[in-house]
Amino acid sequence: MANFSPILIPLLYRRNMCLSQNMSKGIDFAKERRIQGRSLTSTVRELMALVQPIAEQQGIDLQTRIDEASARCSEEQGHLAERLQESVVPLFIGSSGREPDRIGSCVLVRLDSDFFAFTAAHVIRDAGEARLLAPSEGKGGMLMPLPPCTAHLRFSGADNDLDIAVLVLPPRELGAFQRRVFLSGGEIDQDDKPDDQGLASFYFVLGYSASRTQVQVSRVRRHIDQRSFHCRTSPVSPAEYAAEQLSLADHIALDFDHKEIVIRGTRVSPPKLKGVSGGGIFHISRETTQGPLVAIATQNRRGSRLIVGTRIKHFLTAARELKGSTRVR
Repeated sequence: MANFSPILIPLLYRRNMCLSQNMSKGIDFAKERRIQGRSLTSTVRELMALVQPIAEQQGIDLQTRIDEASARCSEEQGHLAERLQESVVPLFIGSSGREPDRIGSCVLVRLDSDFFAFTAAHVIRDAGEARLLAPSEGKGGMLMPLPPCTAHLRFSGADNDLDIAVLVLPPRELGAFQRRVFLSGGEIDQDDKPDDQGLASFYFVLGYSASRTQVQVSRVRRHIDQRSFHCRTSPVSPAEYAAEQLSLADHIALDFDHKEIVIRGTRVSPPKLKGVSGGGIFHISRETTQGPLVAIATQNRRGSRLIVGTRIKHFLTAARELKGSTRVR
């Protein structure tokens, strides 16, 4: 489950290890994760009740300490989202006289002197021949046409397809998008490192829901006020990849039970994830709140309670195949 209090981190790690070691393909993984999560929450409450008398003897307000830690965690997550919003961009399509429609998200990437937008192929397919639009700033701003670009697509429509779209953005035509932050170098997982189930890091998903409650569009000013969707979570066990018929080498599958999202101790309902496709999946260090882009989000398997992404190595391969061609220059 995403967005847990810091006190749950060690217990969640033990939970994931247990699931990985003991579950078979016939298990309902989503249900088991939910049961395990609720059980661990109950255990934490029992531990707090046991520790409370000792804390009171020492003059420690345990609940206040926990609330403060949770608030700091939420604040850090908010700052992280604000920073990454400069590189993760919502995509719209629209025509004169019509309110723009949000169709997905993309991530801006620079490889040497070449500029790209990585997204899901089905986002570009759904756009058809319409002109792609994006806001000029991370928190919103003027809605502007994306620079004229060519697209490299790989998508068959199958559930387990890689779903890759690489948009080549001509450097001389970036215009206002030059002010955006294009990820490069160590900000991208160039080496396709193995997933981390440890305590020192987490995975962060950032994109833009197409829900009308998450965006306000001023048709007159062509100005966008938007809210990003973001969550902190972790990869599921290898056994669950097998059950979902997902290649661990090609995809990342992240725990996202939309009925079990907890923020500051309160269960909340997240917005629908339509529109988050093409957003970024980052591997973030808890100590530094820094970490590379590791995948592009492509699916929300609500029945399985998963967010699925295509690993970034496939986008890098596609981009490098295009680098040096006349289309890039």
